[in-house]
Amino acid sequence: RAGGPRGGSILSPAVIMSTPPASSLPVPALCVIVPVLNEEGNVARLVERLHVVLAGIAWEVLFVDDDSTDRTRDVIAELAAADPRVRLLHRIGRRGLSSAFIEGALASTAPVLAAMDGDLQHDETLLPKMFAALTQGDAELAVGSRYVAGGGLGEWDATRASMSGFATKLAALVMKAPCTDPMSGFFMLRRATFQRAVRGLSALGFKILLDLLATLDPPPKIVEFPYQFRTRTSGESKLDAGVLRDYAMLLADKMMGHIVPVRFLLFAAVGALGIAGHL
Repeated sequence: RAGGPRGGSILSPAVIMSTPPASSLPVPALCVIVPVLNEEGNVARLVERLHVVLAGIAWEVLFVDDDSTDRTRDVIAELAAADPRVRLLHRIGRRGLSSAFIEGALASTAPVLAAMDGDLQHDETLLPKMFAALTQGDAELAVGSRYVAGGGLGEWDATRASMSGFATKLAALVMKAPCTDPMSGFFMLRRATFQRAVRGLSALGFKILLDLLATLDPPPKIVEFPYQFRTRTSGESKLDAGVLRDYAMLLADKMMGHIVPVRFLLFAAVGALGIAGHL
């Protein structure tokens, strides 16, 4: 790199020289949607990697920022000034990967949509394979899986690995299509498939893939690609108690939301605890 997020050029000189002017860019065939929160140390490196692996594909990357408090948006703006394929959607007062992906998908016209994290833990080299599976085959949804042969959880400790495994088993309660890694935040799908599901999505929490798998009916044809989950090198994990609460709310919404709104169920549960304590 010829600089960093605090000064100088964000992209390397070779990447800048290879970036075509906006007037010559084709209509994007692929939009990579990247929800971010305080990822200033990662976004430039991610764009550099996309330049390499997506060569030959008409692509754009849309960063959906949930009001970061560091220089994430400044870095993205600098990247966009050098390459019009880099876009930014700034959200204020909203939170969550699921709703971020949905808003990002609706803000693009690309016929193929990809979801990946902005922390460099997903293997971007799979993107061309996923794109080929959707555009040259009959698959509707391509998933990066940590649970098929060749995939893995990287350096996760036993506690986090067991939590992920338990969450995956719970997901089977609501899924309409079999998938080894419904917790994955790394996938690609056709826009037509997204449009089939979008009005029924719960948009709760961080598990947008599970939301799609629980909504799409008839189930989509899925192809899975193994990848090794990488270790974060910059920024902080967003996993906290709120993520677990949002996951529970998503499961409840998919199981009973068509009968009783999930927020009412949460309100009733809190009221029941208060009554129990009083008695």
